[in-house]
Amino acid sequence: MPLSVPPRAQSPRPPQPSAALRKAEAERADYLKGREGLERRSVFRGLILLALLVLAFSLVRAGAGRAFFSGWWRQW
Repeated sequence: MPLSVPPRAQSPRPPQPSAALRKAEAERADYLKGREGLERRSVFRGLILLALLVLAFSLVRAGAGRAFFSGWWRQW
């Protein structure tokens, strides 16, 4: 007589998320996307400002007479 194998139970599964939880997750994703965009713009603005400061410092250090020689705008 063959031994019968008892049926196994299914593996445990997490409960289905409620509508409120799905809505909260969607709101959080939208919020994070907005904050990431804001942070990206802020970093870009900071890098542009840093580049302008380096340019201004270079011009001051070199002297405006050496950086822009007389008649430089008439080259074109």
